[in-house]
Amino acid sequence: MRKVLLITLLMAPPVLFMTFMYSFKGNIIPLLDMLFYIGLLLSITSGILFILQEQFFNAFISNSKHFFSKISKQKQLIEQIEGKKEHRTTYKKHYPYLKYILVLGVFYCSFSLIASIAVVYLGR
Repeated sequence: MRKVLLITLLMAPPVLFMTFMYSFKGNIIPLLDMLFYIGLLLSITSGILFILQEQFFNAFISNSKHFFSKISKQKQLIEQIEGKKEHRTTYKKHYPYLKYILVLGVFYCSFSLIASIAVVYLGR
């Protein structure tokens, strides 16, 4: 946990500074847009990894294997003769830093959204 948080805290400011220097033309909005995109990318990635971690697709995979084994008469006959029972394979993957990546992505998105609204409405 500390390692990922430390790496994130160390890498985020240089990346944001380089982005700011690249896109700064008297306006801070491109920096906030880039921060929003980074946060959105982190949030979507962590959401996909969360779905995989919680074994969402395991039921689909095992039902597909069962269906295709029952379609094949030859395989079904072999299983009856050998007395095999179905072996359910579970695909479990654990991502230890998933929660922190999700929180960081939501923080980047919300911070950039609030800052963009403040710049637009207070800049008038």
